Amino acid sequence: MSIQTSAADRRADLDALRAWAMLLGIVLHGSLSFFPSFWMVADRRQASGFGILFSAIHGFRMPLFFVMCGFFSAMLLQRRGRGALVKHRFRRVFLPLLLGMVTIVPLTNWISGVALSSAVGKPGDASRSDAEATDIWGAARVGDLDGIERRLASGAAVNDPDPKQGGAPLLWAAAGGRAEAVELLLARGADVNAADREGGTALHAAAFLGHEKVVEALVRAGAKLDAMNKTGNTPLDVASLDEETTRYYASLLKLDLDEDGLGGRKAAIAELLRSHGATAGKQLGLGELLMLIPVFSHLWFLWFLWWLVLGYAAVSALVARLPSARTPDWLVLSPARYLWLVPLTMLPQAFMGGGGTSPFFGPDSSSGLLPIPHVLAYYAIFFGFGALYYRADDRSGRVGEAWWLPVAIGLLVVFPLGTALAAGWPGPLGIGLGPRSSRILSIFLQAAYPWLMTFGLMGMFRRAHPAENARMRYLSDSAYWLYVAHLPLIIGAQYVVRDWPIPALAKFLLIVVVVTAFLLWTYQTLVRYTWLGRFLNGPRTRPARMEASAVPA
Repeated sequence: MSIQTSAADRRADLDALRAWAMLLGIVLHGSLSFFPSFWMVADRRQASGFGILFSAIHGFRMPLFFVMCGFFSAMLLQRRGRGALVKHRFRRVFLPLLLGMVTIVPLTNWISGVALSSAVGKPGDASRSDAEATDIWGAARVGDLDGIERRLASGAAVNDPDPKQGGAPLLWAAAGGRAEAVELLLARGADVNAADREGGTALHAAAFLGHEKVVEALVRAGAKLDAMNKTGNTPLDVASLDEETTRYYASLLKLDLDEDGLGGRKAAIAELLRSHGATAGKQLGLGELLMLIPVFSHLWFLWFLWWLVLGYAAVSALVARLPSARTPDWLVLSPARYLWLVPLTMLPQAFMGGGGTSPFFGPDSSSGLLPIPHVLAYYAIFFGFGALYYRADDRSGRVGEAWWLPVAIGLLVVFPLGTALAAGWPGPLGIGLGPRSSRILSIFLQAAYPWLMTFGLMGMFRRAHPAENARMRYLSDSAYWLYVAHLPLIIGAQYVVRDWPIPALAKFLLIVVVVTAFLLWTYQTLVRYTWLGRFLNGPRTRPARMEASAVPA
């Protein structure tokens, strides 16, 4: 299908696709309370399908968004020049980010704190549900001694890491403060120094959460006192962390925590460890702290976009001095693009998930003041391709031809195998492969997935939205506001419905629909024709007369 447009005209299909990529964020965050994750709200009704939905969206959504951003940035640069590009993005990206930092982000942090405090105030709720689990990790976590014995007798391995977070049964027993379960597992041959995917041991968990009896048992069993996790912290370091941090992570892990005398117990643990010769680990440098301390919440994408726009403006100025430095269009428009895009994407992808130690599919997050280098490099590849795609002037729609094929391959082949390998489950293609080969295949699949989905969806939206449409134009305009403002409302809605005795799917749909509808109402009444609308999207003219059959454009 051909879209009648010049290279400088706006692409309605890509505008719509960029909007849908942002709106999928509401679906993404809406799903987080319905499967085990490090989220501030854990719904009573859990369903593993939501974890699959999350990973499927997360694996391509932001890469797709940055391809669109690169395309429209290149369009703006060609039409108005580098100075105008930087000025425009300063007004529409950087300044809204600053406003969000003093409004939306504090509100998000506040409602998150309310939800977490509520979770801490109801000890045992999540843990009791684990007592009904059929695996050894759940039994260890709640101190079910008979359950541990039954699962070991049924063939469960005492040192097997759980597939979600990589902790062995001993680590979960230690985290839960189950001293008798710890003694039982040690007697059955548990490795006292087994580490999870973040490098944490059972001693790290017990020292951090203030479980004195567990720490004593682990020290007697020969636990390494100076074992370091991936952030360089020893058990002594985590024992010295404040009570608020301890409560926060206990809530995220859905663990019981006896808060009475917590500070005193942690101080006693620290003294015990020192008496046995434990030392502190390395201290993070300023640069590492600026990367790891979350600052921007879900608005990190605006910070990244500002960095990428500045980088693109600088690179374009250099390229302008080299008239012959132009990528051949066939490398962008033909299927040959996969031959260089996927290997290039594999380079930063190899550093994602702690270099393969975390069972996570897709890109890492980076919401610190300094972007994590491999994450910034990853999104720079997608942004850069978007700019190259604009210059290639794809009027005939070569990118996205037979759009259903890359979408089908991505969703039905690459995504299932990629998630299985990322989680440490070899899957059909992993049989007979060693750890290194499985890791390389996992990186390849995770790098290929966002490109397959991006090109497939570009083709689908070209067919669905070949020309400007009033309704889609309105949705595209509203998407910026909806995404920026949605997170505190999503968390609040999840908190409200958390204990409702209705199916998880019904609650999920209710959250997404109600929050989206409310935000659309606020956009129409409070944003679109006000200073805030001009601030985010530029001026919009209120129609003098509104047809019942049309949405205002």
